Amino acid sequence: MNIEISNQKGGVKAFISGFSTEILGAKIEACQNGQCDCACDPELMQKISTIELASADGGSTITITGDVDAQTLAPMMRECLLGNKE
Repeated sequence: MNIEISNQKGGVKAFISGFSTEILGAKIEACQNGQCDCACDPELMQKISTIELASADGGSTITITGDVDAQTLAPMMRECLLGNKE
């Protein structure tokens, strides 16, 4: 399982290997609802306008639109989605 995160216009795009969109969708929904077991930052979550998931070869892509950047989101995504603490 690996995650590659990069900035794009208006937000962030990430590729996560080893997870289906269904599993990632459930984890993201839990974070959005404040029901996750990780250190999601509620203030940061409020800066996100949309989160789009798509299947990709070997994993899934996540496109996050809003006032966010890869450097800020990367540690939270690694912990919440992959279970890796940096």
